[in-house]
Amino acid sequence: MIAYPMLGGGGSNGQMRSIFLFCASVFALSPLSAFAQSQDGRPELRLELAPRDGNADGIIDRLGVRIFVADAAGGFRLATMANNVDTSASRISDLRFLADGAEAVVQVTDVTEDPSNATRRWRVEGAKAPVTISYDLTIDPDREPLALPQYELRTGAAGMSGAAIAFLILPDDQKAREVEVSWNLDDMPAETVGISSIGIGRARSHRALRSSEIASTYYMAGAPKLFRSDGFFGALQGDLAFDGLDLMQWAKQLHSYYADFFQYKPEIFGVFGRTNALNPGSGIGLTDSFAFTFNDTISREGLQGLLAHEMLHAWVRSLGDTMDSANGLGSSWFGEGLAVHYQRLLPRRAGLIDDAAFLRDLNETAARYYTNKLIGTPNDEIAAGFWRDTRIRVLPYDRGSLYFAKVDADIRAISGGTRSLDDLVRRMLAERRAGRAMDLALWERLLLAELGDEGLNEFREMLGGKTIVPPPDAFGSEFARVRRPLKRFDLGFDPEVLVSESRIVRGLKPGSNAAKAGLRNGDVILNRFPQDSMQADQQAVLKLNVLRDGRSQELTYLPRGEVVYAYQWIDMGSGGGPRGQ
Repeated sequence: MIAYPMLGGGGSNGQMRSIFLFCASVFALSPLSAFAQSQDGRPELRLELAPRDGNADGIIDRLGVRIFVADAAGGFRLATMANNVDTSASRISDLRFLADGAEAVVQVTDVTEDPSNATRRWRVEGAKAPVTISYDLTIDPDREPLALPQYELRTGAAGMSGAAIAFLILPDDQKAREVEVSWNLDDMPAETVGISSIGIGRARSHRALRSSEIASTYYMAGAPKLFRSDGFFGALQGDLAFDGLDLMQWAKQLHSYYADFFQYKPEIFGVFGRTNALNPGSGIGLTDSFAFTFNDTISREGLQGLLAHEMLHAWVRSLGDTMDSANGLGSSWFGEGLAVHYQRLLPRRAGLIDDAAFLRDLNETAARYYTNKLIGTPNDEIAAGFWRDTRIRVLPYDRGSLYFAKVDADIRAISGGTRSLDDLVRRMLAERRAGRAMDLALWERLLLAELGDEGLNEFREMLGGKTIVPPPDAFGSEFARVRRPLKRFDLGFDPEVLVSESRIVRGLKPGSNAAKAGLRNGDVILNRFPQDSMQADQQAVLKLNVLRDGRSQELTYLPRGEVVYAYQWIDMGSGGGPRGQ
């Protein structure tokens, strides 16, 4: 699952309590080096992290945090839940606020934005700058892996890692600040290194970052496998079935191609990989970086597709800033759709994947889309169902990518091959870099100029849920569009069971593969598993561990239902059945 880990905003429900914070922290609150303002007057934020091995067992289980903010005096925030992921907010201890060098009285408010996101806000009384915040965090090495975005702090023999959204208290504003990250590794083994999206070791941001961008940075400490080349770096915690550093070299080549294509190159870009046996092959786009999960059996081609997708988010983000901003999930057809469209197209153009790999990626997307029973879900219902049903969650990715393929084909046709979707995307990104809005209104203006009222109407029909079918030669004259019988993804029971607290099976479909495997209403599902990628794999088998009458048992079945005809693309030289219309 690909997502943007930015802080959500707004909300009014919550309870307030007033506390006086004065406990000792893992850091002594000595003055930090004076850099209240940078030379050009931009405000600054300094972060110091101190990983610790409290049990002397070789595993980092504590993290000391100290944050100095030169200009913010009033409000601060930390997500308590981010896209269904519980953060480290409940594991903070010894929290202190100093305002202009004095102990501060702080009002605390907990706010629930929606069922998937909640925030804790701190308001410093008196509002005197600068503010220094310090606290200690515990990290549970036995925490079970999640089939969710990998924001949370995790730790193990390979080290600790996590996204800022899950553990950093940050200013509750959107001022741009230069950021400096430093690491206190005095009590750690000599080979320990601290790495962040800002850079390796002590590092300073090459541009000013807003709080939402800082929340979208990643942090890793330990002794990962490191790759460094010309502003690009990769850090891998764990072992792959192939040479991980060679994969990072591939990613660096693709990153350079992206920079040329999008006409902008970040001064530094980082890739963070950590193991997750439950959900390998998941990724999150971050500020000038991204993070992904793997295990020792995942294929190189599978990770190449993931790397190609997540790196694109350094250039192609959602309309506005993030999927997690207001109406972010509702506009994810843009950022995620473009990323899926380009994740196969640009590596092929760069000569980094072959035609066979291109078609496998395209046909997985097409198979998932055209067999999706909820294919007609209107875009304005995406946000409400995104975390409840995997079939809705994948629609912005699949529908968006095929929509952009059709737009590209239409622009090429009407311009006689002189223009393409690439021109529109570069124009939008140039507008954003110039400080102007990269929003829905801009997309519609550009679309109208290229394709007229017909193109604008087709766009709005797409948002309404109309099935998108790119023309047969949308991906080149060497490929042909065909129709093939494929089976719909079907759990066989109400999918909301999997996001409920009780996970008690209900809505079992008589005659479904789940029922034939022995699943019953009232069974309690004990295990967790990723579904998004499973939808694209017609052969993926589902294993359920269920509790019934006090006894656990394992059920295995193919989560597929009725047969439908879905569009696929083939190489003209490979055969493959009747042509589609």
